[in-house]
Amino acid sequence: MTQKRSKILIIDNENDNVEMLEAILSSDYEVIKAYSGCKGLEIAIAESPDIIILDIMIPDITGHELCRTLKKDERTKLIPIIMLTSRAEKKEKIKSLEEVADDFLNKPVSHMEILSRVQSLLKIKHLQENIIKERNQAYKYLDAAGTIIVIINTDTEIVFANQKTCDIFGWEKKDIRGKSWIDFIPENGRERRKQDLLSILSGKAQPPEYYERLVVTKNADGTFSERMILWHDVILKDDEGKITGLIRSGDDTTERKNIEEELSKANEKLQISHKLKDEFLANINHELRTPLISIKGFSDLLYNERLGDLNEHQKKTMESVVRNSERLQHLIESLFYVSEMQNETIKYTFSLINIKKILEMIKKDMFPQIDQKGIEVTTDISDSLSPVHGNAKYIESVLMHLLGNAIKYTPSGRKISILASEENGDIHIVIKDTGKGIPKEMLTHIFSEAPEEETECDICYCSQDYGLIICKKIIEAHRGTIWINSEVDQGTEIHVKLPVFVDKGPICK
Repeated sequence: MTQKRSKILIIDNENDNVEMLEAILSSDYEVIKAYSGCKGLEIAIAESPDIIILDIMIPDITGHELCRTLKKDERTKLIPIIMLTSRAEKKEKIKSLEEVADDFLNKPVSHMEILSRVQSLLKIKHLQENIIKERNQAYKYLDAAGTIIVIINTDTEIVFANQKTCDIFGWEKKDIRGKSWIDFIPENGRERRKQDLLSILSGKAQPPEYYERLVVTKNADGTFSERMILWHDVILKDDEGKITGLIRSGDDTTERKNIEEELSKANEKLQISHKLKDEFLANINHELRTPLISIKGFSDLLYNERLGDLNEHQKKTMESVVRNSERLQHLIESLFYVSEMQNETIKYTFSLINIKKILEMIKKDMFPQIDQKGIEVTTDISDSLSPVHGNAKYIESVLMHLLGNAIKYTPSGRKISILASEENGDIHIVIKDTGKGIPKEMLTHIFSEAPEEETECDICYCSQDYGLIICKKIIEAHRGTIWINSEVDQGTEIHVKLPVFVDKGPICK
């Protein structure tokens, strides 16, 4: 592939000079000629030559004026310019360099000198082009970044802003560059933040690692608003360690802040709602317990025939009333336990409790349900069980619920076993029924507060049993464990392990 030849534009009104330069350069470069300043400027803009050789003495525009024009124009300012002067024009040489010409040559031009100067300037130009290319590529990466990135010089001017900055701030790149960063600070607190920025740019202070500040942004309709940005600053220094500016990157946190404020307000409302709920539950607790005590008390009196003899039908009816009043009492207690559990206000009063006595008492209290269903309940409870340090009321509630479940799911005429033994420092309680059992896929959901799906079933534990969830919470509060072993058509075993009491001094709450 043929390498593209570099273009050299010669601007000179003297034909002999142009032809001589063309003869020297044309073998290696593409030569373009202009015989006036105006034409030279037109060709420079249109052709973008790699080098311009400009004679100082041209009639329509002075060489110095044309040089200034070329260097100020964005389209031509990076093109190297070699000024041609006579040996006697010392002042012109100095002026040429002052007008930011890149080099100058004396006339008549030396063959070797012009070639070496052109080659040197072309190398410099190609290096410059590569740097610009890499810079532009870096700018593209910065524009693609989802973060606000600005570069601020020591005069607080914005010398670079990526596309994300423009999108958030509401300005075009051409408009935002050159503006002072101070212009984007809200008036309230502007002076203080200006002084903070100047202190950082002068090296008197270090920026915080991360900080949130408001900035003024322009809306599509031309109005202005403020957005909260989380900022991070990196100070820029030159090779001598002198501060040249800083890179400021940031993320728009306005929406997050708004959401946090909304959540805060919602949380306040929720706290008020919780307080009202707690007050309501406290009142309803009193309102439910008071009549229930009377209902249960009078029901016991009637069932035990303290107020007169009952016939067989009345006896069975009162038995049902007593049983259901006890069930209602357990439901109410569970309701308030859940409330206390959610509010983390449960207080356990621990004492030494005898598991054997509790199990025997529960079996006795639940005899009407056992007898009514025609179920046989056998017990195998060791006489030498060590005491457990716990809350008798809650442990009794757990064991009563577990036995109640066993009775509920065991068909009439079948058997339930209650076992309790001491092993490895734990009291191990097992309540085993001979019901339909639980499918394996449901076992993982038995104690779950959020099961994947709720399946109603009258012959097993598949429906969500919040009583079991409460049982698990209570047992874990006693540093114990509870689990279920079950197979379909093989019955269900509920296991509870509670640590035995070890005397380490006075019993504490």
